[in-house]
Amino acid sequence: MNLGMNLGVSKKTAGGADAQARSMRIQIAVLLAAMIVLALGSFWVLQAMRTGTHDDVHAAASGKADYYVDNFVYVKMALDGSPRYSITGKRMEHYPADDSFKVQTPFIRSLDKAKPPMQLRSDRAMIEDDNSKIHMLGNAYAERDPVGKSPKLTVNSDYLLLLPDDDKVTTDRPVRIMLGDSVLNGVGMVASNAELKLELQNRVHGIYYAKPR
Repeated sequence: MNLGMNLGVSKKTAGGADAQARSMRIQIAVLLAAMIVLALGSFWVLQAMRTGTHDDVHAAASGKADYYVDNFVYVKMALDGSPRYSITGKRMEHYPADDSFKVQTPFIRSLDKAKPPMQLRSDRAMIEDDNSKIHMLGNAYAERDPVGKSPKLTVNSDYLLLLPDDDKVTTDRPVRIMLGDSVLNGVGMVASNAELKLELQNRVHGIYYAKPR
């Protein structure tokens, strides 16, 4: 009797332990499933945020033009009403996101009679910052006629930055300069048309003929 009762109690205890273990395993499985779902959900949200941010930045950087003009002529006027410079091109497109312009085959000519005449051209251009910066891109070329004792100047590069308000042309790219019979090559340049000054910044080499005294 005692043995039977002991055995019965042992079986009942073992059965309760098994049920408790199964219940615990079910709870753990449910918890793991919930954690996996939460992790997958968080990953999806993160990916969606990353994708959305990338798309927004790309969309802002590649905004669409709101209008364009073909075969245009633009003349910038001074405060006194006199012409400062003109820009012509095959097409000009305006981008409202940053109020910039893109120009195909631009040709720029200075019209200020108080300064040496100069002209620039390139494959394309971008105009920004209220027309204070004109980026000449692809086969960029600038030319200034002889002025006084200063001979004709030509500049060739794949990029030139025209600062019309300062009457300067700069670049941080390789550049080839012809000044009369002199031929100079370098990387980086600042040319002031108003002051008739030219500075080559790095890796300068070429042939320079000094002015006779």
